[in-house]
Amino acid sequence: MFELARKRSQPLILVADDDRLNRTMATDALQAQGYAVVEAEDGEQALELFRRHNPSLVILDVTMPGMDGLSACRELRRSYPELAVPVLVLTGAEAESSVDRAYEAGATDFLNKPVSATLLCHRIRYLLRASDAVLQLRQSQESLANAQRIARLGSWEWDADTGVMQWSDETYRICGMEPGRAEVSFERMARCVHPDDLSVLREEMNGVLEQGKRFSVEHRILLPGGEVRHVQQRGELVGGGPLGGRWVSGTIQDVTDQVHTQEKIRHLARYDSLTNLANRRLFKEQLARAIEAAEMHNHLVGLLYMDLDRFKQVNDTLGHSAGDELLKEVAERLRHHVRGSDLVSRGNKLSVSRLGGDEFTVLLSKISAAEDAGEVARRILRALPVPVRIEGHDVSPHISIGVAIYPLDGQDVDTLMKSADAAMYHAKEGGRNRYQFFSESMNAASLRKLTLESRLREAVQRDELCLHYQPRVDLATGTVVGTEALLRWEHPVLGMVSPVEFIPVSEESGLIISIGRWVLDAACAQNKAWQDAGHRAVRVSVNVSTRQFVHHDLRRTVETALEKSGLEPRYLELEITESLMIDDDQQAAQTLRELRELGILISLDDFGTGYSSLSYITRFPLDSIKIDRCFVQDVDSDPAAAGVVTAVIEMAHSLGLRVVAEGVESEPVAAFLRERGCDEMQGFLLSPAVSPEAFAQFLVRERD
Repeated sequence: MFELARKRSQPLILVADDDRLNRTMATDALQAQGYAVVEAEDGEQALELFRRHNPSLVILDVTMPGMDGLSACRELRRSYPELAVPVLVLTGAEAESSVDRAYEAGATDFLNKPVSATLLCHRIRYLLRASDAVLQLRQSQESLANAQRIARLGSWEWDADTGVMQWSDETYRICGMEPGRAEVSFERMARCVHPDDLSVLREEMNGVLEQGKRFSVEHRILLPGGEVRHVQQRGELVGGGPLGGRWVSGTIQDVTDQVHTQEKIRHLARYDSLTNLANRRLFKEQLARAIEAAEMHNHLVGLLYMDLDRFKQVNDTLGHSAGDELLKEVAERLRHHVRGSDLVSRGNKLSVSRLGGDEFTVLLSKISAAEDAGEVARRILRALPVPVRIEGHDVSPHISIGVAIYPLDGQDVDTLMKSADAAMYHAKEGGRNRYQFFSESMNAASLRKLTLESRLREAVQRDELCLHYQPRVDLATGTVVGTEALLRWEHPVLGMVSPVEFIPVSEESGLIISIGRWVLDAACAQNKAWQDAGHRAVRVSVNVSTRQFVHHDLRRTVETALEKSGLEPRYLELEITESLMIDDDQQAAQTLRELRELGILISLDDFGTGYSSLSYITRFPLDSIKIDRCFVQDVDSDPAAAGVVTAVIEMAHSLGLRVVAEGVESEPVAAFLRERGCDEMQGFLLSPAVSPEAFAQFLVRERD
């Protein structure tokens, strides 16, 4: 019979690994910590050295020629079942199945390669300490044999009638106390237990007393410093104590490390190890719960199924490590931009998952309309292509997205995933880097929006955008005093695209910044061209979008347009909306002051349609306000509208502001405005927006 290892002053470690470099590195690290080391190249040699040297601990690499690490571990446990020598398995696989096979073979613990020297030494110290505890328990007094059989760590005995307890030294330490320093009782132990777990422990202890059954319960304890530890307590009724009565014997074991290991295993089973996103298993659970909630509360669920375009090319040309870096960057961008979606602020739960390879999903657990999913898809498509530097190369990730909606495209997990997957492949077939709804009825509108965004990016370079100009006249004299520049888009295939359709797309995509810059340049240049042609100088008004206004270089953009065109600043007017001032009134006021310093004019557009407030008008540097057409068009027939317009005109004049009426389409309305002292008007009564050449004719007629 193989004799039990004698306790050495210098523990001996057996290292088995077919890679000489790995063995050498491990040996050096262990010897630096004071361990003796013997080395083996394969499983057979490891078993022979084990028989010869009787080591304190064995380290086995899983993959070795001949007999691998798991086979060697099984043979060691079969040959020496009485030994408790720790076996630490090193594996390059992180799958739960690999961990399970290691434990089934008899491994004490495992580490994933590559292993840092520091972690290896810490783990070995822990395993040796545990091994020594086992050896000590085997050689301990008979009174500890029962505790060894139950748990082999801290032990206690409890006289249930008197409440008196006896604790082993380890029990004191587990509970965060110096051994023997305090009187102990069950209530003293109870004070160490986490409040949320105490009722469970009491219930188990009562069960021992009332039914005589054994118990085993895992719970948390709170150490004096606030640290939370996990312990497992086992106990049984062992009969009368020294003075009779009911006597319970038990053990308490600190299983914090095991709990953390189990949590890690559970995490590996539910999360992707590369990106730390939810994996396919967890995603399907989340989708099932979302469908169940949607069925109960009658709302929609959105599923975005994504696949990187030409990812194989990255792997083939730059290598798999570069591919992994790209996947991690894509995962982070998806996390960031999905989390930043407006849907989150509306109480939606959005989760990102990696199903495997280059496939990702976004789950929108509660949406009110299918277009909400399209909004998230467009956000992803805009954000993802920003180049990422990988191994000296700029890689621009592109992605194809399939969108499916519960319950329209599937009423269970598998059907919904299949629908989204089909839509994703349809997106790839349609040209990649786009998104596709599974339902064609929903897809038409979203495809139109995506097409507009794509074509709009090229519109400026292809001279498809142009400006038309609607005259503004002085109501008192009938003289043309200005014009509003209005953007038009005529696409060779799509035809004339309405501003109502393409302006929101440009705002959403951010294209409005570059388009707005072009509009300013073109409007200033055209106004200067009219003046150079000998026409009377008039103001040109240009609308400023929210995105342009909050953009930090708006002042510089205006300065550049004026400098390039040579137009005097007093002939340029910017029109802003009330919402700009409400979003951040202090910053808005500062921006407007900076613009006014250039000498241009500022007009408040669509007055009365937003959050109109006298305080806003008095606080901002304005030159005029424009009354929206919804009030103007009915002033000759609606007393309420007439009252509002009259009040606005009087209020504006009291503040020294000019008043412009929009949407004037009839002579009675014009007469009403003239009678109330409105300064200017524009609308179809005079002219719709016309080409630059047609507007010039207004100026020619006035000159003649």
